[in-house]
Amino acid sequence: MLSPLILIAAAAPAPILHYVQSNRDGSVSEQISMTRPSVTSVAVYRHGGRCGVPTYVTVSFDPKSGEVASLDTGRVGAKGEQVRSGRFDFDPATRTLSAWADLPSGRVSDSILVPDRPWHLFNYGWATLNAELQSARPRRDFAFGLPWAGSASGSFLQYKGRVRAHFRGYDQHGKQQALLFNLSLEGPEPATGKLLLDASGGHILLAELSVAGHGDSRDFRIELHKVEKGGARAWTRLLRKRDANCPKGR
Repeated sequence: MLSPLILIAAAAPAPILHYVQSNRDGSVSEQISMTRPSVTSVAVYRHGGRCGVPTYVTVSFDPKSGEVASLDTGRVGAKGEQVRSGRFDFDPATRTLSAWADLPSGRVSDSILVPDRPWHLFNYGWATLNAELQSARPRRDFAFGLPWAGSASGSFLQYKGRVRAHFRGYDQHGKQQALLFNLSLEGPEPATGKLLLDASGGHILLAELSVAGHGDSRDFRIELHKVEKGGARAWTRLLRKRDANCPKGR
């Protein structure tokens, strides 16, 4: 198990990691960028194309346990701020994950039991898992629970089961030395996949799983596309730059 998370203080601003998430064959793709403003927080920016309606997610980790405590979801405001439209909260005492979201049809809310800890939401490019891996930097087997937020079968929240990651050793991903893990999902819809981590930074280089990551997909793949220098100014510039030439009132 990765938890309790060993938090590693960063001497310099965390980089901005840019990913492409898609089906395993590359279809139904979207871009996801993430950064870690601190060791107890993560910011995620997801969009499918220029001038669309992106998603802006901020995550808070419990500083004592290192587990995910809450997620706020929303859109990007005019000044690069988060305009919140949803929230997830985890109660460790009851192992209950609760969430609400404001949709065009109205507010929806739900709660589920998460029997496995730690857990990582199978949404937003697996950003919470990515953050924990950068701190824990595992070189051994580990496991975690996999809740998911969507609308399948009328349920806003679902528990997909337990993911087991089996460490296979060192590998290569492009020019990067990597750590290879085989993934297996134990749950109502069993699945298999793989995980490649940067050997020095611990972040995800490539992750695949043979189960849908969102409603429009058949399966799941996320791959690192680019790394750039981070910091608050760089992150805000990224959020504002994308919509600089978009029509107002979109």
